[in-house]
Amino acid sequence: MNGATAADYAWFDEEYDGRPFCLTFVRDVDPEEALRRIGVTPGPAAEVDWASFGDHPIAAYPAIGGAALLEYNGYAGTLAEAVRLLSAGTVMAAVFVNVNADQQFVFAADGLLVTGFEPDGSDERWGADPDRLLPQMLDLGMPTKDEEADAALDDDEYDPVLTVMALAERATGVRVTRGHLAGPALAGSAAHLY
Repeated sequence: MNGATAADYAWFDEEYDGRPFCLTFVRDVDPEEALRRIGVTPGPAAEVDWASFGDHPIAAYPAIGGAALLEYNGYAGTLAEAVRLLSAGTVMAAVFVNVNADQQFVFAADGLLVTGFEPDGSDERWGADPDRLLPQMLDLGMPTKDEEADAALDDDEYDPVLTVMALAERATGVRVTRGHLAGPALAGSAAHLY
């Protein structure tokens, strides 16, 4: 089993603190294919100028084991159609947080949503097999029962968003580092998905 932890994603908090985002992990798919699957026409690989893509800019980066899609102020990776398309023949996971601190985690395989939950409420799961990731969740110290949820959120050391990023890596086998998101990317607009 992959041993990713929340600490492995502490850099994300440092780099993107307070920004609304959706980070999507897609196994065995390159960045161009990931964007193509969701109907995004990318520009040439370059440093991303987020303002140049209008509404719902999304960038795709190469990552270890697949691709990482980063969208500012959007949630494309959690939309049913995007989940179906991105996970066709593979697996994907997405972590979404908006400006109101609404959060969502989804894991899908072969076009089917397997497990979904709110990172700050991981005791309430849904999907075709909501408990499939339970062993990894328990290993990461995530609350999986109602009585555990409040205690975890009161723990200053527990960060549900960084923890589900580690869960996304464990579930997909895709590792995303600061270096991956700092490099050139393919980017375009995901506005048509909304």
